[in-house]
Amino acid sequence: MKRLITILPVIVFVFAMSSYAEAVYDPNIDYSREMINAAVIGDYNAGLAAQNARNEKIADMGVAASNINFNDLMLLSKIIYAEAGSEWLSDEWKMCVGEVVLNRVASPEFPNTIKEVLEQPGQYYGANSRYFNSLLPSERSVICAMRLLNGERLLEPSVVFQANFTQGGGTHKACYDKYLGWTYFCYSTNIDLYK
Repeated sequence: MKRLITILPVIVFVFAMSSYAEAVYDPNIDYSREMINAAVIGDYNAGLAAQNARNEKIADMGVAASNINFNDLMLLSKIIYAEAGSEWLSDEWKMCVGEVVLNRVASPEFPNTIKEVLEQPGQYYGANSRYFNSLLPSERSVICAMRLLNGERLLEPSVVFQANFTQGGGTHKACYDKYLGWTYFCYSTNIDLYK
């Protein structure tokens, strides 16, 4: 019994230290900002480290926030930048571009991941090309993508088309730019799937 009393504090100490050693985050660091910074410079190692620290910090703190995958953040940021990267376009326009992608991911009509949606034939020109793969998104594009991945929404879930012409089940929102012309964000033709 004496031996057990002597060993018990050691076991508790080792367990406490192993739990502390597993924590890979600093509670004072904004890991969302770290992910944004990594995305802007294309540093996947730093982005993945920030992703892991952010998600662990959220879990430990019990905060009601979405886990965010750095690769998804990069892909969504890149498509926002490729489709609406002009600095004079509003954040609302940029977020609508990204939200169409996320609406497709959530839709039964399209693939289930951002990567698969972007690589679907005939949908996003240049996705998975050498240009797209080497693209570094602007900070604004990454921030818009982060807002979307955190759950912010501007469109209805059935808005799954974006083009310079109307299509699908009608126009939900139309944006005009004197340089780029019209961009239409349109409903699915299968609107009943979204009720």
